[in-house]
Amino acid sequence: MTTIDNLLIKIVNHASPAIEEQIPQRDSKILRSIASSINSHIYITENQSKLLIKILREHENKITDFSQQIQSALTNLSWAKPFRRIEQVKKLQIKKNEEHESILCIEITFSHEIRQILTNLSKSIPDMIAYNTKNWQCELTEKNIVTLYDTFAPLNFEIDEDIKNYYTTIKSWSKSDIENQFLITNIEHKNFQKAITDDLGLSTTINQNIINDRSMRYQYHQDPKNLGEDLTENIANRSKPRIWIDKKQHTMTAVVASIIELKRLPLLIVFDTLVNNKYLENLKILSKSLEENGIFDGVGVYFRLPNDEMGKQFNTFIAEKSYNYQLCDDTNVACVMSGKLPKFFLRNAWKPMSVIALDSRMGMRHGKTAVYSNCCDLIIEWADEPSTMDIKLK
Repeated sequence: MTTIDNLLIKIVNHASPAIEEQIPQRDSKILRSIASSINSHIYITENQSKLLIKILREHENKITDFSQQIQSALTNLSWAKPFRRIEQVKKLQIKKNEEHESILCIEITFSHEIRQILTNLSKSIPDMIAYNTKNWQCELTEKNIVTLYDTFAPLNFEIDEDIKNYYTTIKSWSKSDIENQFLITNIEHKNFQKAITDDLGLSTTINQNIINDRSMRYQYHQDPKNLGEDLTENIANRSKPRIWIDKKQHTMTAVVASIIELKRLPLLIVFDTLVNNKYLENLKILSKSLEENGIFDGVGVYFRLPNDEMGKQFNTFIAEKSYNYQLCDDTNVACVMSGKLPKFFLRNAWKPMSVIALDSRMGMRHGKTAVYSNCCDLIIEWADEPSTMDIKLK
């Protein structure tokens, strides 16, 4: 009796007609690949044998010179050797990455089902990276630990004891107890009181908007927040540091007024380099808004334009308004270009309390200015519509 593997060797070695002339190219390539494994010292796996049987069944009538032998072999399945066994690796571990930082690492032998699970998980774990089909990594965070443990524990993964312990600890936490620790009415630590006093000053009248506004900066929450209809309340009750303000509905004068009301000077203004036809227009809008809010001094524009027609007007306007104030503790408003932060900003103790990006297309997600602005818990994108990055993230 001819075994299926020996029969395959005869089929692929048959010169005329060749296997490629009888069945689709994709299937003929697979048969030759399996035949190569059969002839090697590693042999084939059980999954390869199933694939071989499937292809032979589909094409037994097309491989005319061997049709009867194929039918007989498929009726009495036999193999010349035992199948090669593949060690099944399914591990969830904590390892070190190239920067020697602890990360979560998923190691698997190839499995279409598990790979599909990982692909779906990457939608809820944005930092997950597939280095190859057998190795996936993501940051070591509480959320990632719970998500991965809940996903892979039922699939009999080998899971590090440290991960199991972390999971048990995290699941023991009470969400309400943790949140209540950060209610402003429950925080008594002296450093917390000192930080707010240093920020606002002893003589500042603190209203509900300011209390809500500082919750992100000082990591407390006010329960519940009262969302209002005016611009200041909407800014104060933001859920994330970055917010988009529709310039068609709210003027720059109104935005600056809200910044002042929330005690959020000094202010960093970012001119988008991708919208370079609006430099002069936006500078004039900004100037009018500052003056209407009583800001005439302490304004510095820390870039200049080439001496073309618009550039000359832009540079002249800066000189006329004396917007060449040196960056220091007394600077109220500093203006820069996106992606081109002057080096002296990094050496100076001055830091913005708020940032406004004018007509930002990319939402200040990249570049030196974006990185510098991340120190601030209020970044306003004042434009006709949300940036392309914001649209993509939704």
